[in-house]
Amino acid sequence: MVTTIGFFVLLVAAGVSLLLVLARFNSRGYREDLEKSLGQSTGSQVGLADLSVNPIKSRVESVKFAWPAGSLPRSLKLSSLEARLKGSSFISSRLRGGELRARLGTMVLRPPEDTISPLVTKGEEFLDFGSYRCSQFDLHYGTETDDSVVRLRGSELTARPAEDGDGLRFVLSGGFARFGNWTELKVSTGLGEWNDGAFDLKSLYTKSPSSGEAVFKGVQPITAGSPSVFDVQLIRFPMGELLGMEALGRLIKGHVDAPSGSLTFDPRHVDSGQLDLSFSGTEISIEGFRFLGGLASILRKEHYARPEGGTITGTLKWDRDQLSIEDLKYEVRSHMMLTGQIVVRDQELSGTLRLGVPEVLMMKSLTEPRYSSFSLPRLGYCWTDLELSGTIEQPSDNFLRKLQAAPVKPVNQ
Repeated sequence: MVTTIGFFVLLVAAGVSLLLVLARFNSRGYREDLEKSLGQSTGSQVGLADLSVNPIKSRVESVKFAWPAGSLPRSLKLSSLEARLKGSSFISSRLRGGELRARLGTMVLRPPEDTISPLVTKGEEFLDFGSYRCSQFDLHYGTETDDSVVRLRGSELTARPAEDGDGLRFVLSGGFARFGNWTELKVSTGLGEWNDGAFDLKSLYTKSPSSGEAVFKGVQPITAGSPSVFDVQLIRFPMGELLGMEALGRLIKGHVDAPSGSLTFDPRHVDSGQLDLSFSGTEISIEGFRFLGGLASILRKEHYARPEGGTITGTLKWDRDQLSIEDLKYEVRSHMMLTGQIVVRDQELSGTLRLGVPEVLMMKSLTEPRYSSFSLPRLGYCWTDLELSGTIEQPSDNFLRKLQAAPVKPVNQ
């Protein structure tokens, strides 16, 4: 009887203690203490909504972090958070568990004005989890709009404390990434670290919507004092998606490889992104340039209006204002060759090209080309210089004007 009564008393006492503990964890005072602790460790203002703690599953409706102006992180919003707590959580004031999960999350980064502070600092912390996971995570660098310089959407993000206890390590899986006005890329995997006041993108493996791969690896991390540099590698990447489907990609089509290039931007300036990429490709076609139609007309060969199966090399340079292809060389063997530079700025086309036509089609005699605007043969081609103009939708050039200023003599059939 004594044993039974003692056990019953202990059971009641344990139940009362558990109720008191749960009441404390679900009290307004504890929520305010948790907000204060998170704010001190992250250097932000924190707001929690609908905190519910119990031994089975604990939940938070949403949490918002807001950093002061001048910081790299500006805001972080997480919703539908839940975790299964360890029993030790109800003995101490710290919420402990294997993983804290959020369904949705959005983070906005902006150019810092001073030294980038650690994302999480050591101190009295109310949270202690092995990992933090968000099923659908969005990231914007610049502004929370579609035109931000770097955008990540719909990716699964998992963050874990670094092995040395300082900083965080991030793993990305799935979702989509976009740099400037590039086409949106599908994310395979990614790895990054936030440590010692710097964010370092270790690697990001992506695929284009149709085919091809793009790999980004951090060379210089994101800090407040110097530009950030990423190595870029392209594998069988579509020209249309590289140059923009509504830009130069409408005129040059095919797939290219780029063993190594660089993407650079200054984190203090949103519009500072720059891409420098040397590429090469085969089975490339070009179309839409006005001189192609003129060439097909004077040579009476329709396939000149849309050359196919050519090889291409060049260096792509892009920033927020302009896209250009420098050191361009496009050749369809024994058919035509183009060299020079193409520039697109605000959808307006410019640049200078040298057009080569096989001498067997252009030479009237051994010493005289059929059109004086073409040179004598060199490297098997007769050459003429072109000035590009117009827009991407309506390309133009001076090819026909140069022909009109020269004697016109038909090509023998």
